[in-house]
This record gives sequence, structure tokens and C-alpha cells, in this order.
Amino acid sequence: MAEQAQAGPSTPSRSRVANFDDSSSEDFTPTPSAKSVNGSPQKKRKISHVNGAGPSKRTSVVKGTGDNDESKRRRKEIADELFEVRQNLPFYQGRRQILEEIMANDTTIIIGETGCGKSTQLPQLLRTHSLSLDHYGANDPHASRFTRGPSIAVTQPRRLPAIALANRVAAEMGCVVGGEVGYSVRFEDVTGRGTRVRYLTEGVLMRELANPDPTTTKIEGGLPTPVASRQGTQEEDEGNLNLLLRYDIVVIDEAHERTLNTDFLCGALKRIQKARKRLAAEALLENGERKQQVKELKIVVMSATLDPGKFQRFFETGRQALLVKGRMFSVATSYTVDPIDDFIEQAARKVMQIHCTKPAKEGDVLVFMPGAEEIENCCEVLRRAAIELPEGHMQLQILPLYSSLPPAAQAKIFAPTAKNTRRIIVATNIAETSMTIPGVSFVVDSGYKKEKEYIFRPSGAIEHLAKKPVSKASAWQRTGRAGRERAGECYRLFTQKAFDMLDPFDAPEIQRCNLSSAVLQLVAMGLNPFTFDYIDHPGRDPIAAAFQTLAGLGALDSPTSITPLGREMLRFPLDPEHARILIASFSLGCPSEIIDILSLINTGPVWVDRVNDRDAAAAARARFLHRDGDHLTAMNVLREYIDLKSRGDKSLARWCRDNYVNQKTLTAAIKVRDQLRELAEREGRDWRVSCGNETEVVVRSLLQGLFMNTAVIQSDGSYRQTAGPQLVKIHPSSVLMSKKVPAILYDELAITTSVYARNVSSFDQHWLSEIPWFKQAGLAVAQSADKTRL
Repeated sequence: MAEQAQAGPSTPSRSRVANFDDSSSEDFTPTPSAKSVNGSPQKKRKISHVNGAGPSKRTSVVKGTGDNDESKRRRKEIADELFEVRQNLPFYQGRRQILEEIMANDTTIIIGETGCGKSTQLPQLLRTHSLSLDHYGANDPHASRFTRGPSIAVTQPRRLPAIALANRVAAEMGCVVGGEVGYSVRFEDVTGRGTRVRYLTEGVLMRELANPDPTTTKIEGGLPTPVASRQGTQEEDEGNLNLLLRYDIVVIDEAHERTLNTDFLCGALKRIQKARKRLAAEALLENGERKQQVKELKIVVMSATLDPGKFQRFFETGRQALLVKGRMFSVATSYTVDPIDDFIEQAARKVMQIHCTKPAKEGDVLVFMPGAEEIENCCEVLRRAAIELPEGHMQLQILPLYSSLPPAAQAKIFAPTAKNTRRIIVATNIAETSMTIPGVSFVVDSGYKKEKEYIFRPSGAIEHLAKKPVSKASAWQRTGRAGRERAGECYRLFTQKAFDMLDPFDAPEIQRCNLSSAVLQLVAMGLNPFTFDYIDHPGRDPIAAAFQTLAGLGALDSPTSITPLGREMLRFPLDPEHARILIASFSLGCPSEIIDILSLINTGPVWVDRVNDRDAAAAARARFLHRDGDHLTAMNVLREYIDLKSRGDKSLARWCRDNYVNQKTLTAAIKVRDQLRELAEREGRDWRVSCGNETEVVVRSLLQGLFMNTAVIQSDGSYRQTAGPQLVKIHPSSVLMSKKVPAILYDELAITTSVYARNVSSFDQHWLSEIPWFKQAGLAVAQSADKTRL
């Protein structure tokens, strides 16, 4: 593959930030919206660091709840070792100026380059530094070890970084995960009563806001929000505002990703901050018969690449952003001369070229792929190529990395590498900024990402999973991964011209996705989605479409009123559509089957698609075939795997290979399945009820949540959506591909040369008459919502 080499910067040239290293020759001039932070001079040590995540030798982390003398001694040894690394991090060196800014202001915006240590160091400093302890009354003689100092929530866009960061910070603080430091992600909560630093996904914090917690004090009404009544007069929206009183400080990390939850959290936290400031001034909060003091809420917004002006205006800070420079080495960047067709094959070739020409001591290789499917395909190509390596050549350890991987697979990324072995990590954009992989000196960038996209058309909206080019900011972040520990190289599998045409930043997710889940949570909080304070308003049409869907699901009976069913849906950590399916299964008598199916939908692809073995894969798939389609076929796979595992079968990995099944997905699905069963029991529901062979009720349950994702057959063999005129085809991977069934429901659409429905089941078209949306109830509420004035 012909290439054009370019010695490019590790970050965009527009990002000029402060450098704590006095030996740097780069000058820095603060911009009007940002100011530099100067750290104390430190004697330079020759210790590498990874996003504040430690030395390249990948120190192990002590887990568990044991607290005997030996475990305490071992934890202290690790913490002491890691402190040597912490002292060299730019964020640690500038700690006093950073903390002074946070303590003096309600909201602080920090732009910290990758490698400065912001994600690991700030929570620790807030917990232990004298400036913070003095501010939060650590000298109170009645304060216990755990209540002394502030309680901190640190949000992450994805579960994997939240878990990894909690483990790392617990190690640096010398405690067990789940003690003073813990994490909460969907389907998993590792925290305790004494947890004071909580890493959590944005979605978990959103659900905490939407679900009333009897142990968390709230204020009825909160701040009045003007909305337009049907008569056109102003009335007040008396919302049930959760004040998040368990937290003194909320840190929104990786804010540059502008996920849907990031934007909604910013709006909600801004409102809560104002309410708590008012109540703190009043000194006391009435809560039944007792009074409780309310502390003001501090908000810290952090990012590696961010437009600070937008957040400054939104939070009305009137303060400059703090800019902290990371530690970077130079990275040589190269492009292809011509566009390429198969980036998976080209990426594998480039990896093998690097491996055969660069000594292992020069570092590992990080490959960026759009999604889990492309990652697994690339890993398979690499494994086959690795078999052909000459005897005696250094070995390859090929590791996938994406958010739905089970913890054991994720842990391999940070485990020690065997002698004479080079690691090849194939990752999604999760490895851009959220977490750093030690030892990487080479990056191969496909230039693509995958994201959910909501396309609005006059005839109706289409939600699909799209493969799209990355932004320039993302491309530079990927490049920078090669320069964390030494000079590196980045191979971009696209041309210089293609790079020049990329968007500068990613579009906010709120402007390109389905808003149903977020709208339901806002209404549950007593907030009006039309008048909500957005960083960037999504527009009227997406909000109205969300109301239409939620009304059809039975979650809302008006644009500002949630139903009991809607409240119950929020108690499950699922999208509204999936929560509705689960609730329907309890009444239809098939929760056992539906929980298995939902566990698979919420983890990843069941099947491994090997390009050269598709006939053999199809034959293997036929063993599990269910006449109704992909959902029950996948359930058959999971249940056979669980059966083999329960009998102690030692050949599970081989069984998965022989049947072209993704073992990682099945492992993760079992964990989700257990969590959903536990949640069902907590809600007083019996998940053990099974429909046996009467699987019609399973499809009926699926239809209760996926009624918008339905289509009926046309004379030419294609399918037309029931909610619009869009024609779709059954995806070639479906077990129904060669069948002509009257009607289908599906999980999602994939748009390539055609519009394909993925994960498909057949159903009786007459069942649609049982769905409220098709009785115009959903349309009526949507029309009512659309009339609500901004």
C-alpha cells in the first residue's frame, strides 16, 4: 500500500495549552477563554505514565473486600509505587492552582490533554488535599473517616473506562474497589455505604435523577419552569427535582464526546446547582419532620478536546477554562496515496508489516475499527496471518477492545505481556480518550466509527447504526495514542485529501439520535423537554417523535405526564422499548425467554462472520434455527452454551469456534441475564415463568416494544415499514433471509447499498391491531406534543 508520510502534530494546531514541564521550549499564550496552570517544578524521573493510569509495566490492582494485615500491606506497597508515577503527572504538579479554582467557583471547566492525569488525579485531590478538606469541613470532630471531605461522582460516557478508572484510583489510594472508591455501570454496582469517590456512567446518573430514591433527599417543585399551557398562559411546572444530595461535587469527564446523556446531565445539573445554592443560602431544607443542611453543588467539566466557550456560556461561569498540557512525544503520520476499499484487510496487512519490520521493544500496535463486528473480523484475519509467521519469530497477542466485552477479556489489555510477544489491540473509539493502553507506539487508523443515527424524513424517521468517517479531532486523538511513552508512528488508511475534508469536531449526539429514553427520564423528573435548558437544542421534530414512541409504549399519557407503566419501565436499566418488552413478558407468561433475548440484544453480535467460511457458518447456524427468526435462534444458542457450561464442559471455546459463535457475547449476556433476573425479583416479578414451546407469546412480547420497527411484505419480496413508506430488506445474516414471511419486526436498520433489517423475527400482521399506537393513541399525544410552544 503506497503511503505519504507527514510529521504531524499529536494534537490539532489550534489547541495550544499550558505545559508543566519547564524544559519545554514551546511558548504559551492564554486565549481569552482559557488560562494556563503552572505546576511546581519537579525533578524529572524516567517513569512513563498512561493517562494518569500508571507505568507501562501494568501494575496489578488489588481487588476484593478483604481487609487483613497482609492485604493492607500489599495495597500500601502498590500505592507507594504508583505515587512515584503520580508526582510526574502534569495534573498533580498543578494541583494547588486547579483546586483553588474549583473551591472558589460553582463550575470549573478543565481542558486536560490526554496523559495529564485528569481522570485519575482530580477525584483523589478533591478527597485528600488540604484545600478541599478545609472547604468541606474535614476538621469536624464528628466526621468519620468516610464522611470527612467531599463525596464525588465522576461520570464517564462508557462502562469500560468507568470500571478501569475506579480500579486504578483504588490502587493509587490503597483501598479496595467498592470501599472508599467504587463504580456503578449498567447491570453492575460495586459501591458501598462508605464509597466517597464513585465512577459511574452518565446513563446511571441519569437514571438516579429519574428514579426517586427514598434515601436521597429531594425537593418538591424545585425551580419553576415556565411552559405554555393549552390556553396560552404561563403556568409553572412543579417538577419533582432530585437534588443529588449524596454528592458534593459532580465531575463530567470526557465532555467533548457530547453524548446524549452528557448534554441532558449538563442541563439537569445546572438546574440542581441553582436549587441547592438557593437552599444552602436558606441554610435548611424541610424534609418531613426533620431538617437537613444543604451544601452547594460544584460542577467540574473536563475534556481532552473541547470548545470551552460553549460550556462557559452554558454554565454562565464568567471564568476562563483551565488548560493542562499532557506529556507527548512526536508522532510521524502517514496517509495512503489512493482511497482503499477494504480497510479491514489493509489494516491487517499494515499490522503484519509493522510486526515483521519493527522490533517488539519498539512497542505494541493499536488498531482503530468502527465497531465490534469489524474488530472481530480484523482479529480473525490477524490470527490467521500470525499462524504463518516463521518459526522462532516473535509471537502476536491479538486483543479486541470494545465496551460490551466481559471483564475478563477487558483485563487482558492491562495484563503483563509474555516474553518475545507483541500485543495487537484492535479497538473502537473507546481507546481514543476514555482509556489509555500502555506500551503502544504504533497506531493504524481505519478512519471510521460507528454510531446510532436518526434520519428524519417527511414520511417518518429511520434509526440505524451507521459507519461514518471520524472528525479531525478524533483522528488527532487516535494519532496521539502512539506518542504517549516514546516517539511513535500513525498510519492513516485514508488520503490526505480525505482528512482535509473531515468535520473539525463530532456532531453532538443529541442532534442525531432517538431521544425516547432521555425524554422519558426528563418527564419523570418533572421537566418539560420542550423548554429544557439544552447546550444545543435538538429541535422540535426529534422531541415530538420521542413523544410519539413513548405514547405508543404506554409510558406517557401527555407531553408532561408519565404513566405508572412509564415509571415501571424506568426501574429497569434498558431502553424504553426493551423495558416495555420485559414488562409485557410478565403478563404474557414468558419472562424467562425474554430476559435471555434482551441479554443478548444488550451485549453484542452472537455470530462470528468469517468471510471465507460463510457456507460452513450458515450450516452451523442451522443447528439452532427457530422458525420464528433470529431472536429465538440466538436464545437457543445461549441456552445450549449455558447447559454445556453448567455440566462443566471443558471445550466451550472449541464449541464456540466450531459453531461460529462469539463466546465473548455469550459470557457478557449471562452476566446481564443474572442482573435482569435480580432486578425482576426486586420488583416482585417471577422471572422463572416460561412459555415452553408456545413461543408465539415471545414474539408478541417483542412486538409490544418494537412495534415501530415492523414491516410487511411487498409483491417484489421487499418489506415496507408499517410506520412509513421506507422499503427494507432482511439482512443476509438473518435466518429468515431466504424466507418470505408476511410481516417482520427487527432490532435495528443498517444502511449500506440498501436498507437492511437486522435481528429479525416474523409475526402475524393482525397482532398490530393490539398495539395502542396503531389505534391512533400515540399519534394523538404526538400531535398534542407538537402543539406545545417553545
